[in-house]
Amino acid sequence: MTEQRDIDRQREELRQHLNEIEDRVNPKKVANRFVGKAQDSYNEDPTPWIAAAAGAAVLVLGGIALAIFGRR
Repeated sequence: MTEQRDIDRQREELRQHLNEIEDRVNPKKVANRFVGKAQDSYNEDPTPWIAAAAGAAVLVLGGIALAIFGRR
């Protein structure tokens, strides 16, 4: 009977490991973890986030201006 208990125990361990792997690679859960960390980072110090948004806006507006005025 010990062999069956060992098999059952190993099967349960394998099931737990597979569930952990599934949680780690599930796209929805990965995205939720990333968003949660980003929100925590923003709440601690929003300055880098604001600077990055301003930089992105400058790049987009610069690209638009270059496209419009570069043709002339």
